[in-house]
Amino acid sequence: MTNGAHILYYYTNHDAYIKNATSFLINGLIQDEHVVFIDSEPNYMEVIHSLTGRVGRDVLERIHYVNHVDFYYEHGMMLVSEVMNNFAKLFAPLQQDLRAIRSWGQVPWDENGNNAEQLLIYEHRCDSSILNAQMLGVCAYDAKRIPAYVQNEMMRSHEYFMTDDSLAPSMFYRDTSRSVIIPSPAVHMEMQSEMDLYKQKLDFAHAVSHEVRNPLTVIRAYAMLMLNPRAEMGEDHIRKLQAIVDYVDVIDHEIAHIINTEQLLSTDTLWQKEAVSVKPLLDEVLHMMTTKARTQGVECHSLMNVQEAQIYGSSIGFKLIVSNLISNAIKYSHEGSSISVHANVRDGKLQLEVRDKGVGMSKEQLEKLFRKYEKMNTDKSGQGIGLFMVKKLTDHFEGSIDVKSELCAGTEVQVELPLLTESSIFVNGKMDG
Repeated sequence: MTNGAHILYYYTNHDAYIKNATSFLINGLIQDEHVVFIDSEPNYMEVIHSLTGRVGRDVLERIHYVNHVDFYYEHGMMLVSEVMNNFAKLFAPLQQDLRAIRSWGQVPWDENGNNAEQLLIYEHRCDSSILNAQMLGVCAYDAKRIPAYVQNEMMRSHEYFMTDDSLAPSMFYRDTSRSVIIPSPAVHMEMQSEMDLYKQKLDFAHAVSHEVRNPLTVIRAYAMLMLNPRAEMGEDHIRKLQAIVDYVDVIDHEIAHIINTEQLLSTDTLWQKEAVSVKPLLDEVLHMMTTKARTQGVECHSLMNVQEAQIYGSSIGFKLIVSNLISNAIKYSHEGSSISVHANVRDGKLQLEVRDKGVGMSKEQLEKLFRKYEKMNTDKSGQGIGLFMVKKLTDHFEGSIDVKSELCAGTEVQVELPLLTESSIFVNGKMDG
């Protein structure tokens, strides 16, 4: 429909109508088109409510709204000349711009049937105007009110015919050679969401493959060298044996990390909170991350001063926070550089700080930091879900996270989590006091 299309929409369900109108408008806004909405005030408010939160407020201002009674019945009855005049006044200024135009109009039906003849003339002229302007226009009617003979006649002046859940070429239009059936805007958007989910799963599979394949390649290469019967066991062989052990540990950790992340996304029981001792979990994660850093040629310096500190959370969740932050620091560091991990207790809070001297992030990247499946660096492997989970878990533990970064100057992440004390009181599952 890149050259425009005139679509006749007979709806029978109000909720489906609002859903289709919303999908039609949001796609136009996303594509930076002029969007015209001619409908009743209540329908307009419903659609705006549906759009709120899905597009920015500044984007909503690009919707040109006109009350449908004023547009089609300016003088109390439908007169084709007056409606076409309104059509020209509304669309002519928009056509001066290079943006594409799409319009959605619900045409009121005169219950006495006095507007049938004028309506058919209008739709015929409207068809020519829409196609000449290469617009995408929907003319919507309540199927329960329009007589069958009028419905059939109007299909002669519309290239496409749409219902609440499908869209197909009109069988009565000039060109009847097509037989393609297209989903309605709302159904199309649902299909697009399913495709996006499939793509995310595919990206996830690729990330897992990458994380496991690279260490396996090194393990295989070192093992082949050591199988050489003429090789003597020396320091180089010992170093390669240690590397094999390290890479096996890294693979085991990566698989466990991925499984735990997926479980947290889909299993409510893993979000249940209890008293958690911090030090043994930090020691466990640091041991693994030091091994991972060694395989990447990065030094990991740590300073732990957490004594008997406890938080109110989950062991798996806390380990995911720490391992994600340290893993990112390693991943985005340059070979031969170092990272630092500091943990201490201050003012009733556990403070965790992770610093690196790696690639860093721009201001634009920082603004997208905690979005799900949003990767900050496409050159590196990963699912784009790590920091999303860190933020989700930190909020769940009633803590805070702050990230500072500059391109080519490294990144500093600070997480604060409230400590569990003897005087802590739990109210509705939350810590108080």
